[in-house]
Amino acid sequence: MGHFKKGVNRRRFIEKVSLGTLGIGLSYKALSASSISQSTIPETSSIGKDIRNEFMLQSGLSYFNTGSLGPLPRIVCDKILQHMQLLELDPVSNYWGPLGNQANDVRKQLANYINASTEEIILTRNTTEGMNLIASGLSLRAGDEVITSTDEHYGGQAGWEFLEKYKGIKIKRVEFPRKNLTTDQVIEFIKEQITPRTRVCSLMDVSTTTGMRMPFSQLAEITKPKGILLICDGAQSAGMLTVDVKRMGVDAFATSGHKWMLGPKETGFLYLSKDIQDQVKSIQLESGYKAYNHNTGTRNVANILGLGEAIKAQQSWGGITEIEKHNLTLANHLREQLRNIQGLQLISPDEKNLQSGITSVLVKNKDVKEIYQELKQKNIIIKKLGKRDILRFSTHIFNTREETDRLIEQLTKSVK
Repeated sequence: MGHFKKGVNRRRFIEKVSLGTLGIGLSYKALSASSISQSTIPETSSIGKDIRNEFMLQSGLSYFNTGSLGPLPRIVCDKILQHMQLLELDPVSNYWGPLGNQANDVRKQLANYINASTEEIILTRNTTEGMNLIASGLSLRAGDEVITSTDEHYGGQAGWEFLEKYKGIKIKRVEFPRKNLTTDQVIEFIKEQITPRTRVCSLMDVSTTTGMRMPFSQLAEITKPKGILLICDGAQSAGMLTVDVKRMGVDAFATSGHKWMLGPKETGFLYLSKDIQDQVKSIQLESGYKAYNHNTGTRNVANILGLGEAIKAQQSWGGITEIEKHNLTLANHLREQLRNIQGLQLISPDEKNLQSGITSVLVKNKDVKEIYQELKQKNIIIKKLGKRDILRFSTHIFNTREETDRLIEQLTKSVK
């Protein structure tokens, strides 16, 4: 491509490529009445249709690693680009006007999504930011205890480890058995760690390692009478399963938009129960919970709005109840097939109440990195936890039974 002339020629080229490609006009009013208000997802689309076509995943790729990063639906990507272009047409007017107002409305969408109130929702960039906000905002002292587990993701533990290093709190990690685990055992293991110094119980809703779902509602019956804060790292559950924070009885729930919610990268939110809001003192929260406030500064409104669009996409596919049913059905099918492969030990729970859309196996006689690479060469993407000799499989709305059978076939060959 030749050199641009300075000034207007380069500017016209950029406008032609960016605005013209997306069909974006010259005013927010015109756009709002046209493409921005329309969705390419039919209102009648259902869980039984080929949802795969709504995604931009490359042809022939079987993607079983939503637990790390979820793919973005095409309609969500289009909407984000449209919102970005709208913002740049008149940045100040649109940011502190229609787009900014819509971004704050996403908090209401998220509240409805997990059965909370809008006043309990804080927008974040990911689960880690939400968990760190809680840890840094609580007034914990040397000797105070935080109960967690050995299967937690580092992002959910970083805040507690920081406090352990610099403030002298004590972290107590529960190690759950890999076989024949029951809800009663989970509760009992945690109860055994509780002492008069226990201040916080911080656990994942769905384990990033084994896929075990934490029985929070039963756990809350123990922690609440004792005044122990129950904190949920929900990175692996929102978008995979139905989340009801009131039924769960948790005091806080942090999650990301970029995994099972199928939203933009660097989006997330934190639920902070009204009952404990006065206990979490943070600079970020000092001037309120709105999408923009003086203590958070400028936010990426296009991404925030994209997270709202991801929720709308889920609703067009039948809603989270149908998505959960699909995810668990595929996971159960995968789990039963994995039992028949010699050299693998299923470490995901058998008890129905503890199951999720994540299924994990321990590899006994072969390097997990080799298996991972062999599957990748066959266009099958999974997650390897090399230090633990574990392979993890995530089954979501865009995965099919045919794909899981293909995964099993290739995995059987690789393990031999």
